[in-house]
Amino acid sequence: MGEKLKRRRNFSWWRVIVLGLVVCGAAMWFFERVAGLRKEIRHIVLISMDTCRADSLSCYGYPGRTTPNIDAVAEEAIVFNHVLTPIALTLPAHSSMLTGTTPLYHGVHHNLGYRLEESSVTVGEVLQREGYSTGAIVSTYVLDSEFGLNQGFDSYDDEFVEPIPVFYHNERKGGEASRVACEWLERHQDERFFLFLHYYDPHSPYEPPEPFASTFAGRPYAGEVAYTDYCIGQVIKKLKELNLYDSTLLIITSDHGEGFGEHREREHGYYIYQSTVHVPLVIKVPGGAEGKRVNETAGLVDIVPTICGVLGITPPSTIHGVDLSRFLKRRGDIEKTDRYIYCESFLPTRYDCPPLLGVVNYPWKYIQAPRQELYDLNQGPREEENLFSKDPKRARLLQEHLKLIIEEQVRTEEAEDKFVLSAESRRRLESLGYVAAGSTDVDFEFDSSKNDPKDFNLLHKQVMSAWVFIKRQQYSEAEAMCNKMVAEHPDYILNFYLLGGIAMGRNNIAESVKHYSKFLSRVEEEKARRPEDESLGYLEAYVSWAHLRLGIAFSAQERLEDAISQYSEALKMDPEMAEAYFNLGHAYRRQGKLSEAIEHYSRALELDPEFAEAHYSLGNIMLEREEFEKAIIYYRKALELRPDWSQASGALQAAQSRKKEREEATDPWLQRDF
Repeated sequence: MGEKLKRRRNFSWWRVIVLGLVVCGAAMWFFERVAGLRKEIRHIVLISMDTCRADSLSCYGYPGRTTPNIDAVAEEAIVFNHVLTPIALTLPAHSSMLTGTTPLYHGVHHNLGYRLEESSVTVGEVLQREGYSTGAIVSTYVLDSEFGLNQGFDSYDDEFVEPIPVFYHNERKGGEASRVACEWLERHQDERFFLFLHYYDPHSPYEPPEPFASTFAGRPYAGEVAYTDYCIGQVIKKLKELNLYDSTLLIITSDHGEGFGEHREREHGYYIYQSTVHVPLVIKVPGGAEGKRVNETAGLVDIVPTICGVLGITPPSTIHGVDLSRFLKRRGDIEKTDRYIYCESFLPTRYDCPPLLGVVNYPWKYIQAPRQELYDLNQGPREEENLFSKDPKRARLLQEHLKLIIEEQVRTEEAEDKFVLSAESRRRLESLGYVAAGSTDVDFEFDSSKNDPKDFNLLHKQVMSAWVFIKRQQYSEAEAMCNKMVAEHPDYILNFYLLGGIAMGRNNIAESVKHYSKFLSRVEEEKARRPEDESLGYLEAYVSWAHLRLGIAFSAQERLEDAISQYSEALKMDPEMAEAYFNLGHAYRRQGKLSEAIEHYSRALELDPEFAEAHYSLGNIMLEREEFEKAIIYYRKALELRPDWSQASGALQAAQSRKKEREEATDPWLQRDF
């Protein structure tokens, strides 16, 4: 009896011990699952390296040591191996990065002619509401505050101290961006903060400074990536000096990659192959996992929900990404998810092709086109073997998922308002190669009878080259390129528009009239031949500008009535074209109709308050009318917008001098006979 009782007591103690272990284990599990990442996170730094391929980082396998600073972060962070951008263009990709939504929803499909709407919610706005100080430092005009990404930022630094001239001042070097970032960190070190820091250096042209140019001789792109890493290293060093690094959620990524000849793409934007849509993503979280690699498919749209997940705050309801914070913890089972990541390019619509729409369910990738494409990414990132004919069933399944994504994510409500670029904005964006606002046809209905984009990539490269030659005033090279396009693609109407621009640049007025008139007549012929084809809408922006340029040519020929007619046609196509109102003002002034001239100059300024030439022209009329005070105001504004404009400076001095003369002539004290 005693032996039995003893055994029973021993068994009870074992039950207590086991139960205690279970409780402790459950508590630890709960702590990991609920409390999650143990260290306090007071700061978030999101770094974007523009145009940076994932495989250009040494921590992603680049054979040369391009990124020692990012590599060091990766050793104490989580590296995501299969991350996709939804689009290989700077403004729309960053719109997705900062809102967690795809272009289907936020509606930004190109760098030119688009603006992130106020109704979109950025991570800056989310964190600002949570009491964080928010700052952004960007390094290209493409991300200027006028394009809407400044929403939610207390400070948005888009003014460049030492801008790099690319026709216009559009870019700053990484060294300046890092210096500004370090100063910002010093000012806000005692606050909870969110900093978005953007570098543009890996974008073409590839011109790394020394010693990176010599170290990576013959590999200038790698040199730019290495220089960007060096600049990022300066910011990381500052975080450590300020004792902020250990409490900072640090995210390093890119908006898109770069094509180096894969599928005959030289740069980015036209195709959606891995060379341009595969991007790096490195996340260091205080108290989180270190040196970990994640092979699950992820996207730029996951950054916002992940930040919210790590901080334990509710993300916006519009989010299309998922919270990746489950991968960031030191321990715990990771639940696998079946991800389908969307990507797009609407640039092919410029050539009467359907857009390229794709979906990735790693390792499978489907691209919708008249000649459909299916790739197994495990066979390599270059997508060399199209498996569509071998596995059409899988392709159809992915296509159905693509349709579902489009149905679920396309924003059905109307855009809040049309975004109209100022003349200066258009010039600055075109100087970067982003030409022809409104030239992409955003239509998600798939028409398999149209041209396949793969057949028009060479034409696209030729068109881009012609634009660059024109902007650089290399008119002989531009003309040779256009003549080649005319021979190879006689039905490509835009050739004549480009030839008109070349003639205008050479001041060959008669030739410009011939080419612009030919372009407009060909557009009318095509519309008459295909009256129901909405895809011709991509030509509308060019048509309005052709009327404007034709008006300028007629004005140079003293055909003022014809010029006025052309400007009026341009305004029928685009009622908010400030340049057309400005040139109408010129034409009326030359006819002596000063009231009409003032009306149209003023309308140009209503649409574009920073139109320096319109301020100057109104100043001239006021000077002519001897309304000196008004003339001085207009000239000063023109000089404020263009400080080095000697003509405006001389006109201002003349207006001030004549004002002073009149005041002296009418001053009774000065008129006294002493």
